[in-house]
Amino acid sequence: MKKIVYFNEYNIPMNKCVYLPYVSGLIKAYCQKFDCINNEYEFAPFIFMRDTPQEILKKYINPSIAAFSVSIWNYRLSLEVAKRVKQKFPSCIIIFGGCNVYEEYPFIDFVIKHQGEKKFAILLAELINKKIDTDSKHLDDFTSPYSSGLYNYLFKEYPEYNFQVIVETNRGCPFTCTFCYWGQNLDEKKVQFHSLEYIREEAEWFGKNKIQYIFLADANFGMYKQDLDIAKIYVEIKNKYSYPDKIRACYGKNKEQMVFDTANLLSKNNLNKAITLAIQSNNLTVLENIKRKNIKLDVYHNLQKKYADENISTYTEIILGLPGETTKSFKSSIEEIIKGETSLFIYHCSVLPNTEMAHPDYLKKFGIETVRVPLSETHCEIRRKEHVIEYEEIIIKTNTMSKSEWIDMAVYSWKIQLQYVFGINLIPEKEIKIFYDIAEGITKGESRCQIDKRFGEIYWEPEELAYLRICFDKGIINEDLKTFAKKNVIWGRKGKKLIKG
Repeated sequence: MKKIVYFNEYNIPMNKCVYLPYVSGLIKAYCQKFDCINNEYEFAPFIFMRDTPQEILKKYINPSIAAFSVSIWNYRLSLEVAKRVKQKFPSCIIIFGGCNVYEEYPFIDFVIKHQGEKKFAILLAELINKKIDTDSKHLDDFTSPYSSGLYNYLFKEYPEYNFQVIVETNRGCPFTCTFCYWGQNLDEKKVQFHSLEYIREEAEWFGKNKIQYIFLADANFGMYKQDLDIAKIYVEIKNKYSYPDKIRACYGKNKEQMVFDTANLLSKNNLNKAITLAIQSNNLTVLENIKRKNIKLDVYHNLQKKYADENISTYTEIILGLPGETTKSFKSSIEEIIKGETSLFIYHCSVLPNTEMAHPDYLKKFGIETVRVPLSETHCEIRRKEHVIEYEEIIIKTNTMSKSEWIDMAVYSWKIQLQYVFGINLIPEKEIKIFYDIAEGITKGESRCQIDKRFGEIYWEPEELAYLRICFDKGIINEDLKTFAKKNVIWGRKGKKLIKG
């Protein structure tokens, strides 16, 4: 009998929308290139819907290998399932991989770090005393799980779901931002590219299968010569099939004209959601501390103006809690941003495992204090009581911003977004008090995101929920306001007008 391999990659449900298990698909597609693996192994259906450990365990029948792709949103669930699999099937080999792998557990047999396709295939071969040749040099050697049809059966199995996809057209990042996984080692710094033929085949599959939403997982889309050609492919596919509807991209930080031309083409063909301008801070000391000094602020300012001139919606990201940031410099960054014709998103700084920011020496150097809070994914379905709770580490203090100052800046952030993004100029005192309660709660380990079932079974950011409450109290709430987040809406600006992207 063949050895049965189970892939686990639990994704976040969003109102009957869910991402296809991209990592599991890539690894399976690559493994199936080798005869010795196909002869000895059988791959079970993907396990990718978030559920309770008890329900997930019911899917296992005589497993030989259980592989888990883990990140911050499924780490503890993966651990719990893996532990139970090992208890029920002691001979089953447990393999972990992904961004969040950093601890040792007795029930985990192997950990695969960084890129996993080749390493996983080699491991499967070694477990049956075989050797395989994985000396490939091109990203196209990793067969697409989309165009190869690995997911086709899921459309029949889950007809009620609207599947979303993650896509790489290249892999790697030349930057080394301390809060980010990308670029943390030599393999990840070197950028590899898929061919346009590979990309076109995937795009055809998306169009034919009516995929509405694509998350483009390139670290710096638009920065490379072929990116404009890729944008042209997706425009052609949308004109041919009317799909995809929208593409969300992480746009490049440098090479201004190339980035603009690529984003402009997608926007003019109604494929872009509001375009991200990921500045994170205007303070040069902060940018040096997080290793973003080589990302030019002039590019940000020039792009903002170009997008505004073309009436393209944008939003600018900054992060609260970065090392070196003071209340004065943080407010200064916000004040400078809101002078421009862009919307504003303010994030709390998460310390992610396996990043430079998570290293003890880095934490000590900048006097960083964190708190563990329950992970509540904005605009996603609320976790039931029986679900495993996931957590994230949030910075609430540095040697340049005290905890009380952090609380003030968190409240300031929500107020400025409520005023500037949503147009609520007069904020009721009770809403400001709620903001302070939330901020103080975060410092004690409570979640940032909020729930109000009048507005759906999803998590909301504090400023979003305040906006909905204010509208509700004024009697102007409507179904569109209740459900806008369920369609993955991003608020941006076209000129001075707030729009939904």
